[in-house]
Amino acid sequence: MAAKKRGRQQPQIKGFRPGKAPAQLKKKRAKAQLGKDASWAEKQTVEAVAGRSPDEVRAMVKKWTLGLTTGGVLLAVGGVFLYGWSMVAGIVVHVLAAGLLFLGYRIRKQGAALEEMAGRL
Repeated sequence: MAAKKRGRQQPQIKGFRPGKAPAQLKKKRAKAQLGKDASWAEKQTVEAVAGRSPDEVRAMVKKWTLGLTTGGVLLAVGGVFLYGWSMVAGIVVHVLAAGLLFLGYRIRKQGAALEEMAGRL
């Protein structure tokens, strides 16, 4: 009967101890696993996450979420003042604000999956 292996097994990269490979090699290996049929968004996600620790990814997600939410709120407040100048300008700014707030929400919801992906890569 074979013994069970405990913990997460990281792939070996020749010349480096397991888990100690440079970030460039981790990115290269992760991109090679994607394949040619991967979408642009998948490639960009791997590029952003590969070679980083889960703590670094958590900090990055927190920073992006805070920035997008702050930008969305500032645009929403600015849009209120723009209605006095031009109705069209106010509507355009509010649509942009809604877009930023939505992006911040999506990144916050996907933060745990990104951390898990960073742990695997």
